[in-house]
Amino acid sequence: MLAVAVVAIALAGLFYYRTYRMLKPRQWQTLLLLRSAAILIIVVLLFRPVFSYQRELADKPVLVFLVDTSASMSIADDASGTTRFNQARTQIEKWYERLKNDFHLQFIEFSERARPLSGIQELPSLRPDGQATSISRALTAAAEATKQLPRGALEAVVLVSDGGHNSAGDPLEVLPRVGVVHTVGVGASLRTSITYRDIQVTGIDCPDRMLLNNLVKIKGGVEGIGLGGRVIKVYLDEDGRQVAETELTLDDSEGPQEVSFEHRPNALGRRIYTIRAEVLAEEKIAENNQRSAAALVVEPGIRVLYIEGTARAEFGAIVERFLSKDPDLEFYALVQTRPNVFLRRTNMTGVDFQVIPSDAETIDKFDVFIIGDLDSSYIKPAQQELIVNRVRNRGGLLMLGGYRSLGPGGYAGTPVGEALPVILGDRDVGQITEPFLPTLTPDGARHPIFSNIAAFFPTQTDAEPKIPGLPPLDGCTRVLGAKPGATVLATYQAPEGPMPVLAVQPLGEGRTAVFCGDTTRKWHQVLRALDKETPFTRFWGQIVRWLAGRGGPVETGANVTASTDKAAYQPDEPVRITAVVRNQDGQGASGAKVIARIRGPAGRPDQVTLAPAVGPAGHYEGAFEPKTHGTYQIEVEATVGQITITSEKLVVEAGRTNLEFERLDLNEKLLARIASESRGRYVHISVADNLIDQLDRSQRKRRLVVERQLYWPPVLWTMFVAILTTEWILRKRFQLR
Repeated sequence: MLAVAVVAIALAGLFYYRTYRMLKPRQWQTLLLLRSAAILIIVVLLFRPVFSYQRELADKPVLVFLVDTSASMSIADDASGTTRFNQARTQIEKWYERLKNDFHLQFIEFSERARPLSGIQELPSLRPDGQATSISRALTAAAEATKQLPRGALEAVVLVSDGGHNSAGDPLEVLPRVGVVHTVGVGASLRTSITYRDIQVTGIDCPDRMLLNNLVKIKGGVEGIGLGGRVIKVYLDEDGRQVAETELTLDDSEGPQEVSFEHRPNALGRRIYTIRAEVLAEEKIAENNQRSAAALVVEPGIRVLYIEGTARAEFGAIVERFLSKDPDLEFYALVQTRPNVFLRRTNMTGVDFQVIPSDAETIDKFDVFIIGDLDSSYIKPAQQELIVNRVRNRGGLLMLGGYRSLGPGGYAGTPVGEALPVILGDRDVGQITEPFLPTLTPDGARHPIFSNIAAFFPTQTDAEPKIPGLPPLDGCTRVLGAKPGATVLATYQAPEGPMPVLAVQPLGEGRTAVFCGDTTRKWHQVLRALDKETPFTRFWGQIVRWLAGRGGPVETGANVTASTDKAAYQPDEPVRITAVVRNQDGQGASGAKVIARIRGPAGRPDQVTLAPAVGPAGHYEGAFEPKTHGTYQIEVEATVGQITITSEKLVVEAGRTNLEFERLDLNEKLLARIASESRGRYVHISVADNLIDQLDRSQRKRRLVVERQLYWPPVLWTMFVAILTTEWILRKRFQLR
């Protein structure tokens, strides 16, 4: 900078001397002085010179305390009956008085998450109620809190904990970012004590999803320590209500003993199942005597196998207008195009066959079987036996009228024919070709199959239906009568007396039905063309549901129902949300805009867009990942055309309940390893005063570089303008250009 200034001023001096020699010396020297000052200002502004020097400073070292506030710290396992957390808090408060003059002290409380405290004054308000423990997040919080400190300013991080770590991250991976970590263990290594007595429920094996009214097994592990030979009671609770009980004789072997319960859930929705062992008087810790798990009780999906002998109009109506539109059903439809060659229609995945199945594994995948106008010669007796056996085990069977079904189809005396509720007759029994509306019997008028649609049909007391306009059937297949034990729901008024048109009966644990009529498609086509209400969808939907053991009426009107695949998840495990959206006709709605709104334990909202799912119409699916333990509420909103509808709220849990009480021993091994790998020390809290006394209290000296700038742009620019202005005035006065 000085060299540039000297050269510039020398050149300016030479210029002034040669150009303005006619002036008096004082005049051209004054101009040169002003120009030199301007040059110096410009050089200073360009080079921006600073003056720097070093200062030596002395600061207190920094000490960070990490305080465990997880639920396992609420255990009182010492002789005085003081909880682990109260022991830790009391000691830290004592240490604070001894350390505050020599250290900058920082405090961070942690359980699943870590939170810096404003100071020691917050310590009395803390409670050990965290539902999980993440030591790695505590160490990460310490690293973040100290990353701006000068090198060497951090004396150490002091971790005060029982060593429980059951949440996110690996503490050992975080250590390189932290520095020296001293660990202080709180609690006792319970199993090493000869006098220790404890019963612990070590696990619960509960299905994530249970089918309504289906028997399930729920297993658990129970371990007794120091109690060999004792007989205890173990209970199974559902939502806090005892549903089963057993006795267990404890052994002396290390490891859990298995207990098993059988249970049949009878209510839909989220259920909490708990296996608990009775608490004995000599036990110090009762919190680990139970373990809970959440399960979702759902209705099993209805799977329908529909087999037709010809591509008649009724087949198209049932498939297109009912099976493919009902969001509660999965179906596989086979229609014979030539002998033993079938065309298939389905919305099922994972099932693939081209002919009528002949193995029990495939047959057992279906809940309801519909057999249409198909001659019995195309279904082998062995195949019929498989179908009937499945029906006996809570399945359903429906045979429809046709020219090659029932008696005309040769089903009399076959396994399927014997299972039906009517007497079929032989192949020459014939057809009724006179149009008619089925007449409901008193049993039919109040049966679930005709729920909300009985007014469309005449009854034995009212010759005219209450809701007129339903087109008649074109006819029906003749049968000889109902079997003993059958219930006739609808009849044809023949001259010789009423003939069953719709009849039902139980078969083992399942149900069978016969509907002799044909052309129910007209119920849909004609009334829809006239923009009138039709019983078609509800009639078929309610028959299938009744056969499957679901007696409820078919949903009508726009609505959305939501569910999840489980009731409880681990953090970062995807929660899969499914929604069933129905339009104003109660059919599965395609093209709807479906959003799941989620509110987590911290109250922060989130949302997920659900996409159409493979399978039945109106099904949508999506997923999100819970980041923390706690309860999540889910509400699904669907927009169908101009209508917006919402589901009932779902509740799911992230993280296992009682997670903090699965392991209550002081984990000295982990704490010692954390200390060792960070060049720190591990001590038990009972002897930790020695560690505190040996901390380095000497002040940390450091050199601070101080810089002072030697330029002030506003002042220099003002001086520059003043100098040039003065030079210009003098040049005018000296009569220079």
